[in-house]
Amino acid sequence: MSIKTSRFIEMKQKDIKPLKEKIWLSNDKKCPVLGKEIPLDKMTLDHAHKRNDEDYTHDKGVIRTALDWRANAILGKVENAIKRTGLSYDEDFDLPTFLRNAADYFEAGPYIDENGDMHVHPSEVPKPKKLSKKNYNKCKKLYDNEEFIPKRKNQKKKPMPEYPKSGKPTKALIELFEKFNIELYN
Repeated sequence: MSIKTSRFIEMKQKDIKPLKEKIWLSNDKKCPVLGKEIPLDKMTLDHAHKRNDEDYTHDKGVIRTALDWRANAILGKVENAIKRTGLSYDEDFDLPTFLRNAADYFEAGPYIDENGDMHVHPSEVPKPKKLSKKNYNKCKKLYDNEEFIPKRKNQKKKPMPEYPKSGKPTKALIELFEKFNIELYN
């Protein structure tokens, strides 16, 4: 896009609504990012931010267009993340190229290895269920209150197995839970 003028009009708050409507109408009432019609009251004026020590330029401090407020919020997050990570300071970094490449990346789909397998990230693998502490305590109470009938002389009641640190029920616990008809997991 060629810039015909170097004149910068400093807007006042009262100028926002008329300019937003003018741009919105020139965009056929569509958000250029979402590509669909959006009501005027859901639109916001997007602008390129600048630091206080910078002058206005075609990409510093000026209105870009009217966008759906949600799209504007997302783009703001992207721009801020790029600055925060330092990526924007790379000599060869170009935001539009980055976003086009990101779109291609998202459309490419998952990595599939030479065997046709897809690999699930560890953070997405379901965690094994843990033994319910509430149900363990219920089982322990029933066990402790259960009448003990010795089968041998001087036989004592075994203590209730401890709650396993791993949360994985032991064979002895499974048997007790089944005996008292208590669910292992909530």
